[in-house]
Amino acid sequence: MKRLLAFFLLAGIFFSCTRNDYVQISGRMEHGDSIVSIWVEDSIYNFPLDENEYFSGKIPLKHNGYATFLHNSLNLYLNPGEDLEIYVDALNFSSSLYFRGSLGGINSYMKEQEVAVFFDKDYYALEEVEFVDKMQELIDEKTQLLEAKNFDESFTRLEKERIRYSVAERVSFYPVYRKRMYPQENYRPGPVFTDFLSSFSLNNEALFGANDYRAFLLNYVYWQGSKGHGTSENYSDGIADYILSKVTNSTIRNFLLTEIVYRHIWENNGLNGADYLLSVFHRECTNKNTIAYIDEMIKYWERLLPGRTAPSFTVIDREKDSVRLEDFRGSYLYVTVWATWCVPCKGELPYLDQLQKEYIGKNIQFLTIATGESTDRQEWRKFLNQNFHAGVHTLDSSGGFSRDYMIISVPRFILIDPEGKIVDSNAPRPSGHIRQLLDSLVL
Repeated sequence: MKRLLAFFLLAGIFFSCTRNDYVQISGRMEHGDSIVSIWVEDSIYNFPLDENEYFSGKIPLKHNGYATFLHNSLNLYLNPGEDLEIYVDALNFSSSLYFRGSLGGINSYMKEQEVAVFFDKDYYALEEVEFVDKMQELIDEKTQLLEAKNFDESFTRLEKERIRYSVAERVSFYPVYRKRMYPQENYRPGPVFTDFLSSFSLNNEALFGANDYRAFLLNYVYWQGSKGHGTSENYSDGIADYILSKVTNSTIRNFLLTEIVYRHIWENNGLNGADYLLSVFHRECTNKNTIAYIDEMIKYWERLLPGRTAPSFTVIDREKDSVRLEDFRGSYLYVTVWATWCVPCKGELPYLDQLQKEYIGKNIQFLTIATGESTDRQEWRKFLNQNFHAGVHTLDSSGGFSRDYMIISVPRFILIDPEGKIVDSNAPRPSGHIRQLLDSLVL
């Protein structure tokens, strides 16, 4: 009997210790994806839904901190040894979301903070000193509301810091909005603004799981790092240098370097101007999973570098006939990628008409490819029937072209040479400087 009692005592000690190494997550997501995803400490945990849309699992955790519910970028608070139940209908996320479990009360408060309207964009019209004073008032008001909740000291201390950064994230947009509201005054951030923002640490790993802290980090390093680069295509180089000089925490440094690489590729539709940035990333990033992710992305974009063979494609025209890349062999091909819902795309079509008239008789052909699924075909045909535009018009109904040419935004313009080689996978638009490029090739 004593041995049996000793066994249960040891088992109790064992399980109580392991319980303190994780947080139990469970709940239900109706009308959502097949998985629930939560970002914790630079890792993403996925919990599959069962046939009744319930999920359950554990997240390893050594200390309390914030996490992000990725389906709506919602802040969560987790604490090892406790449990959190999440119930939500994805069709009506904010209204249906509620929490239970030992962490239910704190996370209900977190939700209230997320949906509460505490910031008015008219604040950006204030003069710098008034604006910063108002922001400090907001921090004080939100802190008082927190203290009235009487949560435990550990969470309250951490939440006070998160509140500060949630306001600072909005503050970081002040120079941009101020210039938009008053373009004639040529505003430059003064000492009150810069001193306020510089008081926030870029190395606070305890807050890294909070969505607003990560947003602040990105806004701040973009603002500081791009100074002096203007609209240069390599302004991301300055951001990379700034991160290296100011961010010492490896987790935060990995995150920021990964984000600016991803954003550079997204903004430039490829690897143009990314040589230095990528060299910094590969030298400094220590997260093997992140490196593998970026390297895989680079591998796809490298297929579209100048001189590479353009991926073959087949799209359909208005008569449902197939149009292939090989049909244009022997002449340059200028491809306009667009969508019927894209206003800037449709704004380029009249310029494309003019461009085609100017190059009649030259060794170049023009093709438009509308992105979208087969369900968009009717809207595409209707638009072209009501708006005449010259050229060969096609639809990428299968999505194969968009996949192979990494179409992540529209409009996009691609130039291919007579031998089927890439000239520029992110060519100038018809309303831009495309004529200088074409004149150097087809005259």
